[in-house]
Amino acid sequence: MNHSSATHGIAPDLLTVEEAARVLRIGRTKAYEQARRFLLTGGVEGLPVVRVVHHLRVPRHALEAFVGSPISWPIPTDSPVVNEPPATITTIDSRQRSTRRRSRAAQPSLPLPLPS
Repeated sequence: MNHSSATHGIAPDLLTVEEAARVLRIGRTKAYEQARRFLLTGGVEGLPVVRVVHHLRVPRHALEAFVGSPISWPIPTDSPVVNEPPATITTIDSRQRSTRRRSRAAQPSLPLPLPS
């Protein structure tokens, strides 16, 4: 696998199942399910994979044949990556928080017409 070509728009020869799932825009669990189906059916159905030692890999050429076109690399994300600082979470001290209801006397009342 040539990592330098992978950074310049050409996908590596072997992708992980997770990378193939992102290309196909399916979840990780569904991708592994389809990989198992490929192995169980002898390659008739499912996501094309090969075993590399104890790992499953998806050959790029097989994935491109599966989708019917070349895949783009790096894998596009759903949302653009923005370099923003992580959101901060402010906690409320339990002494600052009041769970009591205001007394009725403190609540404003509506003017009611006086009986005549």
